[in-house]
Amino acid sequence: MALRYALGNVVPRAVSGSFGQTVLIRGMATEKQLAMKLASTQNIRKITSSMKMVSAAKLKGDENRLKVARPFNAWTTAIGGEAKLIEDATFDELPQRSLIVAFSSDKGLCGGVNSFISRSVRNIVQKVDDQSKECDVAVVGDKGRAQLSRAIPEKITRSCTEVVSPGTFALSSAVAAELLDAGAKDYDAVVIVYNTYVNAGVYKQ
Repeated sequence: MALRYALGNVVPRAVSGSFGQTVLIRGMATEKQLAMKLASTQNIRKITSSMKMVSAAKLKGDENRLKVARPFNAWTTAIGGEAKLIEDATFDELPQRSLIVAFSSDKGLCGGVNSFISRSVRNIVQKVDDQSKECDVAVVGDKGRAQLSRAIPEKITRSCTEVVSPGTFALSSAVAAELLDAGAKDYDAVVIVYNTYVNAGVYKQ
């Protein structure tokens, strides 16, 4: 009695031996199977190349929009002061009650961006608690919400997900309205945790 089944390009064959043992015999792929595999690999290569071109075009468009938009953000320095890198901040100057706003993304494949934002927020909360001060967290982006809801669920007061990209003034106004609904005006200070794009391989936080 013999059983034959296909798996990929190899056709194993199970044959019953004289003592009830099963011996596995592997057959060679045919020329037709090899040709089909080569054609499939070439098609995948073409698709991957097209996806790279589309991604490069999207990245270039985002870089151009970011370059044009940055001058319009200069006025925020006069209100909130110069932005500080996470590793240079001590947060000793924070008042008694603060709201921490974490900006993450709704999608993955961002390297350590979302993880760094979540880890930084956890560290800030720990430092504020050590100083016997109060703080709450508002999260923008599904990835940050998922990570922080596991670590500090009691601190999260509001989360905004499915944020459409690229950002616009209408989107910023909607996020600001959500934060106001979360009681942002009742806090003594609002701390925004975000990353700054430098190039495809470098970002600052």
